[in-house]
Amino acid sequence: MSKRLLIAFIVVDILLGLAVYRGYTLWNAGEEAAELTRDLREKGTTLFPESRPLSRFDLVDSRGEAFTNANLTGKWSLVFFGFTHCPDICPMTMKELAEMAAQLSPAERAELQVILGTVDPERDDSATMADYVAKYDDAFIGLTGTRIALSVLTKQLYVTYSDPEALINHDEHDGSPTDGSDDSSDAHSGHGMANENDVEDEEYLITHSGHIAIINPQGNLHGVIRPPHRDRDLLAVVKVLLAGE
Repeated sequence: MSKRLLIAFIVVDILLGLAVYRGYTLWNAGEEAAELTRDLREKGTTLFPESRPLSRFDLVDSRGEAFTNANLTGKWSLVFFGFTHCPDICPMTMKELAEMAAQLSPAERAELQVILGTVDPERDDSATMADYVAKYDDAFIGLTGTRIALSVLTKQLYVTYSDPEALINHDEHDGSPTDGSDDSSDAHSGHGMANENDVEDEEYLITHSGHIAIINPQGNLHGVIRPPHRDRDLLAVVKVLLAGE
């Protein structure tokens, strides 16, 4: 065998070895990605294959300042919609979010913001939202605005809720959602409709979605986390997000 032919065989062997290694690496990465996807799904989390841009919205935060799409860029955001008079799902969710956030390092906290938007702007102004979110974490952000302005964002995040204006006006209401719907939000809170006396006292309850929307640092909808929410599961999901998965 000539020296040139021997070198050719060696080169071919090396190339074949690299191809096999690359194939194994890609296969292994695919297996790891599939396992990660399964693990996230077990935690109630779905990450979209492609993130979904959000159209312009204009709201007001719990400091009374404007809150727009620009406020959702530069860090990860977990966005939950509820209301301050909510008796069950909202305080439970906020508690789990607070316990999750408490387990993050300062550097990790700097890369994440937790946001509570209201579905009850008639009662939840900026000051009310500020007092409410501060009970759980001083860094949490509350959002309010007009019902129309809120609907611009809630529809894009697949949040559904009953019509608070119908309750206030004592109109007949069948409890059906007034906002956009999608199978991404397959669970709703257990709030029932208040009776007539409660409505007259403005102690009405609002049925609303219970999922948490995940917004990536580009300001796009990245996925959803379905209830029930537990701090350990939320922490695991956030760790994956911050790691750049």
